[in-house]
Amino acid sequence: MKNRRLIYGTNALISIIATIGILIILNFLASKSDFRFDLTDTKLFTVSDNTVEVLNELDSPIEIIAFFKDTGTDRSEFQDLIKDYSRRSNNLKVRVINPDKEPGLAKHYEIKEYGSVVLAYGDETIKLRLGDPISGGIINSSEEEITNAILKLSRSINKTVYFITGHGERDIGDDVEPEGLGVLKNALIDEGYNVREILLPKGQALPGENSVIVLAAPKQAFTLKEIGDIKGYLGRGGKAVFMIEPRSGTEIASVLKSYGIMLSEDIIVDPSSKLEGGGDIAPIVGEYTPHEITDDFRYATIFPYSRSIYALDVDGMTSVVLAHTGQYSWSETDFDNFDQGVAQQEETDKAGPLGVLAVSENGSRGRIAVFGSVDFVSNIFFDFSGNRDLFLNTVNWVSGDENLISIRPKSAEQGKLTITNKQTNVIFFFTVILIPAVVLFSGVAIWWKRRKM
Repeated sequence: MKNRRLIYGTNALISIIATIGILIILNFLASKSDFRFDLTDTKLFTVSDNTVEVLNELDSPIEIIAFFKDTGTDRSEFQDLIKDYSRRSNNLKVRVINPDKEPGLAKHYEIKEYGSVVLAYGDETIKLRLGDPISGGIINSSEEEITNAILKLSRSINKTVYFITGHGERDIGDDVEPEGLGVLKNALIDEGYNVREILLPKGQALPGENSVIVLAAPKQAFTLKEIGDIKGYLGRGGKAVFMIEPRSGTEIASVLKSYGIMLSEDIIVDPSSKLEGGGDIAPIVGEYTPHEITDDFRYATIFPYSRSIYALDVDGMTSVVLAHTGQYSWSETDFDNFDQGVAQQEETDKAGPLGVLAVSENGSRGRIAVFGSVDFVSNIFFDFSGNRDLFLNTVNWVSGDENLISIRPKSAEQGKLTITNKQTNVIFFFTVILIPAVVLFSGVAIWWKRRKM
């Protein structure tokens, strides 16, 4: 009997030791591997496709110097994030140091706070403040900040987005009022573009290479000379983004026809969008034509106060409508009743889907994008679901930066799990009654069997 107990005990001890050894080996192998699971819904702990594209294009070394205390949540979170960067590019040299131990280096880069990160490329440097004093970790937008800094440092050609002004266009310097475009301007800067304004009525010349012009909801008509300047710019292979609201920009609409895009004299009405968070004249868009701009794009967008857009067959131009409203929308052309708050679909009104975004190109040279709304990129709507990504993807395509077309870094979202009473009872039965009962009876059965031996 004692011999049997000794044998059983020895076998159990060997099994335990073997199991612990296997776990140690697996843990060691896992620590040496770059593979990991990210089970969050938005892949929060994996760098975004946009970051991957930027790192794939990085062909020169960039040094990243992070200034953190020896221990702390902010240091560990930064190291977890930057490790995902490093494993995707060999051109990143990362150092994490304590500024108290290397005060000379901290003074050189004028570091005054823990959680500061410096990116250096040759003689150029960008300093970021990633530490979050509230949470003790790093800020939620850390990936976006790092990726944008890498993009700015690595770009061999600086491209500029010029906003045409002088006709009542939206203000890109206003990041407070709902209708302003200040948030949009900052997003373009973060994307690596220079942003400027051109006062066309004063005769300022339109730019040449490495530029994109943007016309954001002009209120006043353009002169014949100004129209001629815009035609000349586009004729030279220029790149442009037009955002033309309903009941405006008639002379611009005439120019766009010759480039394969037609703006209708209407207002899109879509009562069904109210069920999805939109409104009668704020259609929610979820249908996109396959294109470099919309590939892998699965986000809803909202286009408040929009007109419909169509692609035309024009020699030498390739035009396509990329975004469409739902089937319950229609093209409202009765402006008199609309101004009185009445919008009713008539037999003569064109039914949805209706286009709200179209693009056109002439070979590999001139590229144009036309939106039927400007409010969709205003301060109040720019960060609605996919609005930001759709617009920035469009600018990237127009400017020729297709490699940057992607979904931007993500932020954490609150997850919710809703279960019924029946599901609660099932969970309770399995976890509180059934599983413990199986373990208990199995133990009793094994004990009784060994007692009989």
